Amino acid sequence: MTNDTDKIWFTRLQQGNHEAFRFLFDRYYTPLCRYVNTLILDETGAEDIVQGVFVYLWEHRADMLLTHSVQSYLFAACRHKALNHLRDQRKFTPFVPEQHDSIYEEMGVEMDDLHRLIEEAVMCLPEKCGKIFRMSRDEDLSYKEIAEREGIAVKTIESQIHTAIKRIKRHLTANLRLF
Repeated sequence: MTNDTDKIWFTRLQQGNHEAFRFLFDRYYTPLCRYVNTLILDETGAEDIVQGVFVYLWEHRADMLLTHSVQSYLFAACRHKALNHLRDQRKFTPFVPEQHDSIYEEMGVEMDDLHRLIEEAVMCLPEKCGKIFRMSRDEDLSYKEIAEREGIAVKTIESQIHTAIKRIKRHLTANLRLF
């Protein structure tokens, strides 16, 4: 199946053709569910996300303008929805110390030690990077909110958070081996 074939079906979809919608749904639903499940590790949640993307596709079909392939659009849309799902889940998942303690105890790490190591890692970050990381995690601000507050681009915030996480992971990896 070529990209041209998908474009033909997408054009028909934009015209309200139900058969075109069904074709694209049947073609991409299962691979999209598998992909999203690798990101969120929840089959039911993955199906909900993919279905939501297809609902959005149908509801906004007339206004959509694809710059890439249909496949690229669908996978990118699902990835963004999956990441939003993970972000929202992080905000609303209650922290249950007993569950986390047992995981880290198996690794030979006390929670106090883990928190100390994370704080050490954050303190070692460059000043601006550490500030942005804390705003994201401690104040639970979105990248957009941080960018507005700091007067810099959202892409810069994304880059700073990525750098912070990479450095924190490196610090934890190096220091957890000591335990």
